[in-house]
Amino acid sequence: MISGNRVNLRIFEDEDLDFLYKWNNDVEYVGKYESFKKMSRENLMMRLNSVVGLTWYIIETKQGFRVGQLISRLKEDNSLNIGYRVIPSARNKGYCSDAVKTFVNYVFKNKVALKITAGVHPDNVASRKILEKTGFKMIGFDNNSVEINGVLVKGALYEIMLEDWQNKL
Repeated sequence: MISGNRVNLRIFEDEDLDFLYKWNNDVEYVGKYESFKKMSRENLMMRLNSVVGLTWYIIETKQGFRVGQLISRLKEDNSLNIGYRVIPSARNKGYCSDAVKTFVNYVFKNKVALKITAGVHPDNVASRKILEKTGFKMIGFDNNSVEINGVLVKGALYEIMLEDWQNKL
C-alpha cells in the first residue's frame, strides 16, 4: 500500500472487481473526456490481467472507502504513463490530487522511473489542474493521444521528471 495524506493507493485485488465493474460502466464516472464502452465482468478482468506493464491501483480514503482508480503503464523507454478517475461523489475533495501526488512521490523516492507522463483532453480543466498542482509541465499537444469513443483526438501532454520533483522538495 502507498500511503498519502488523504488517500491510500493499493494494487487491484479480485475483491475490487465489483467496484471497477460498477463504475467503469457508469457514463458519469467515465466522463465526457474519455471513451465510454460498457464492459462485461469477464472482459474487465481480462483487461486487468492481460495488458503487459499495466498496474491498476484502487484509491481509498483513509477510512477505507474506495473512491477511484489510478492506472500506471510502463512504457518502452521505462517511463510511466498514468491515468486516474474518482467517483462523482468524491470529486472536488482533493482525493484525486492526493492520489497523483502520492503516486509521483512513491515512484521518484523509490526510483521506479525517471519520468511520469499523462495525456488529457485539453478541455478537461480539472485533470489538468491536478497535474499542474503536482508539478507536471505541459510539453505540448498530440493529435492522436486521447481516445473518445473510438476516435483519437488532440490531447494535452504532460510530464514530470525526477530532477524537477527533486527541485520542488
